[in-house]
Amino acid sequence: MASSADAPLESGLSSLRLAADKYRSILNDEKTGNIRWRYGGPPIFDTVNKLFEEERTHCSNMSLSRLIKKKPIWTHKQVTVAYWLQLTNMATREEKDKYRSVLNDVGEVQWRYGHPPAFDLVNQLFEEGQTKVWPEGSLEETVQNAIKSWEMEFSHKIRLQDFKTINPDKFKLFVNGREGLSAEETLRLGSYNALLKTSLPGEFQYYKPEEESFESSHDAFRSALPRGFAFEILSVYSGPPNIAFKFRHWGYFEGDFKGHAPTGEMVQFLGLGVLKVDELLRAEEIEIYYDPGELFGGLLKGPPVLETKTTDTGDNTAEKHSCPFTH
Repeated sequence: MASSADAPLESGLSSLRLAADKYRSILNDEKTGNIRWRYGGPPIFDTVNKLFEEERTHCSNMSLSRLIKKKPIWTHKQVTVAYWLQLTNMATREEKDKYRSVLNDVGEVQWRYGHPPAFDLVNQLFEEGQTKVWPEGSLEETVQNAIKSWEMEFSHKIRLQDFKTINPDKFKLFVNGREGLSAEETLRLGSYNALLKTSLPGEFQYYKPEEESFESSHDAFRSALPRGFAFEILSVYSGPPNIAFKFRHWGYFEGDFKGHAPTGEMVQFLGLGVLKVDELLRAEEIEIYYDPGELFGGLLKGPPVLETKTTDTGDNTAEKHSCPFTH
């Protein structure tokens, strides 16, 4: 039995144990009361916490997303981790996407990756890099958000019946004057392949959509532009039903692209478009005009990623070497 002299000591220790540990959140779980502790109760880390705070060499109030942003070049592992963090966030986030309102009313949607996407990184990229800030509710903002939503649906939904931004029966996508693609064709190809189709002879094509699947095209650009590919409206020249506009797409080349090492520089292109909408403001036709060379000029600027040839030593694995600062 404890003496009365021990009571203040035990009371003090108990109150210390109940204090939240800001570095070990699992110690703050109410369920710790049912745990069998090695020394009879939850540990206290006041001394080592004080040592850490007095002697640490780095102290940053940076959020994870800001820390990721400051990395000039992304390794493959960093790209994978950042994408995983976004996927994890998709399942737990409750806040609404202010640029893609159709995400806030998902219903019984069949998502390509099993759940609604999150756009935290590309939204941050957009907000930090946009050159125009349109008034809320303006025609420019409405068109900008409508196209962000359109791009989201073609990238993340797998059934046209779940689309809210287009009229599936009438939809056509025209790029640089070529023959229009139906909604089914655009969904099958993926937005990157649909926008990058070209009539150039094969030997002059720096990207060959015919050889890419939906998945491979998205993997290639997600790897090259790990923070996403932001979109903004620069001007709107006419209102509905035929909305003519000027736009800008941009991102940062921070991961390998088709055998080229990243430069960390911005890549972008400007373009013109005409969006024809119905009485429900769903897209029936979209015409896009732009120069793909603006985009690929930046992506092909990186030095080649060298590949070692398979030798006859019995090792049949191909090892890739690139800029040492990317790994």
